[in-house]
Amino acid sequence: MPELEPFCTIEGQMSPRMVGRTPVGVRIDFPFQGVATGPHWEGERPVSGVDYATVRADGNMDLDIHGVIGEKRDSVGYTATGVSVVLEDQSAEINELLKFHTGSEDLAWLNDRIGVAIGRGAEGKITLEVYLVKRA
Repeated sequence: MPELEPFCTIEGQMSPRMVGRTPVGVRIDFPFQGVATGPHWEGERPVSGVDYATVRADGNMDLDIHGVIGEKRDSVGYTATGVSVVLEDQSAEINELLKFHTGSEDLAWLNDRIGVAIGRGAEGKITLEVYLVKRA
């Protein structure tokens, strides 16, 4: 049975940008920036990217995320797909599947791993707990 290993916590600000109605739903881009903290590095690392969201007929959103954690040689790019579910209080529950891309020698092992993230978004803020999936 696979296990989840804590990777990082991401906290950030989002700036929604309406793209408009498309054949598959309403598209909204959410550029974001913030910080990531985790056990694989010391202190905070900057995080930035864009979540390309499509509002589905049920009001929830399909997510297509492209982001970067860190800077320069220590940066880790990631792509993610997921679903954002609108809750009764108008916040959102976020569920993502991540794939990592890095040239960092210290973090190169991430290129062969996948991650999952769960979190919340509300009032322009996002918090995610990211875990790595590992074999037990």
